[in-house]
Amino acid sequence: MEDKNLEERLDKVLWAVDRKSDKEKKAAAQAAERAQAVEKTEPAVKPARHKQDVPKAPTPKDPEDEISDEQPDAPKKKKRKKRYIVLAVIAVFFVSAYLTFVYSDIPFIKYWRTIYIETAMSTNSHQWLATWFIPKSVIDEVMAEKEAAFAAQRGLESRWDDGAASGSAATPVPTPTPVVVDPRDEFFEKYWELDSKSFRKYLDKKSIDTKQELDNLKIDNLDGSLNIKTKKKDKVLVCDIKNSLIIVGVEGSSYVGKLAIVKDPSLVCVGKASHLPSRGDIIDEFGENYNAVLAINASGFVDKGGHGSGGAIRGSLVIDGVDYSQPEGGDFKFFGMRKKNNRFYIESPWKVNVKKYRWGVQFFPALVVDGKCVVAGTYGLGIQPRTTVGQAKDGSFLMLIVDGRQIGYSLGCTMEECANQLIKYKVYQAANLDGGSSSIMWYNGRQITKSSSPSGIGRYLPDALYVKKVR
Repeated sequence: MEDKNLEERLDKVLWAVDRKSDKEKKAAAQAAERAQAVEKTEPAVKPARHKQDVPKAPTPKDPEDEISDEQPDAPKKKKRKKRYIVLAVIAVFFVSAYLTFVYSDIPFIKYWRTIYIETAMSTNSHQWLATWFIPKSVIDEVMAEKEAAFAAQRGLESRWDDGAASGSAATPVPTPTPVVVDPRDEFFEKYWELDSKSFRKYLDKKSIDTKQELDNLKIDNLDGSLNIKTKKKDKVLVCDIKNSLIIVGVEGSSYVGKLAIVKDPSLVCVGKASHLPSRGDIIDEFGENYNAVLAINASGFVDKGGHGSGGAIRGSLVIDGVDYSQPEGGDFKFFGMRKKNNRFYIESPWKVNVKKYRWGVQFFPALVVDGKCVVAGTYGLGIQPRTTVGQAKDGSFLMLIVDGRQIGYSLGCTMEECANQLIKYKVYQAANLDGGSSSIMWYNGRQITKSSSPSGIGRYLPDALYVKKVR
């Protein structure tokens, strides 16, 4: 009996043990399923190591994992390689362009290379624009051509066409005066440069027809609003008949400028600066001090580094037969107006008898001598702002200012372009004066050209050509 009870109790214990084991197995299986579900939905997170955990040996990386780790750097390497290729192409382009510009004999490139070198080398303070990257041998070749052109002018002198020698005091041949009835016809005979058709329309509109009205005619068209032109299709900007003066707007492919035509050459004079030798005057001071109606720059001056004060004249400055400076030789020529006949002469400086001259200055080169143009192309002087003067056979005195060094407005012009503008208006003798940032024109109290000087109001000048105001 006892054995039977003992057996029953043993079976119950074994059943309880088996049941507990089944529960544990079932719980373990459920825990495993949950772990698998977490691994599928969340990235594996390395469990924090317990202080008592033994560090595990590093697991060697799979070769495929190593390749995968390096892949993000591949695009960067490709970008760097592309950048190097682009830089190399740009470098090759600029080197090729440089070599082509400096050494090519292609006419178009050679022409503009020559102009660039001449323009830079004909300045006092900007020669480095050529010398810093163009080989000396190339620059020397261009300068040799310039020297040859200048040498060809050393014997040139004005003789006019009356057979008289340069040093004579010949009387100008008078221009026949036609018999006229209409005062307008007489007016257009004297001011032949004006386009009578467009000008007559203006006179009709203003009811101007008597001689007295015409002799006192004054038109200010500097804003260009009036449609009055010359026979050469240039716009008439000023008609100041009382002062025997007209001013015309001129232009070319790379420049704009203003041409003043003074019908009475006796009104043209030279004045020296009031502050010499400490400094020159600006153009406004010349106009005011000499009671002028018009003034332009004249002589060159010592200008070290492009910062000269205008107090040191280069070459002669003759006023009423007296030379206030020292003549300069070399390529400099003498340009002046004779006392007896108010004719403009070009002479070699060592032959000049200053007592014969009402005024005279020096510079270079001559542009037109006895009706013949004696410059071609740039004449070794590139493209610059210009100041040029001359005289026609009828005595009219011409003063041309060309603006320059201003991109988008006016770059400047060559010597031949200056000569051609003057020849359009029948100049017979013509010469180049100091240009660059000194070039400027002043009329009736204001500057009417755009100076390339940093100040915008022009340089300090040692002297100026001016037109006396008729009282």
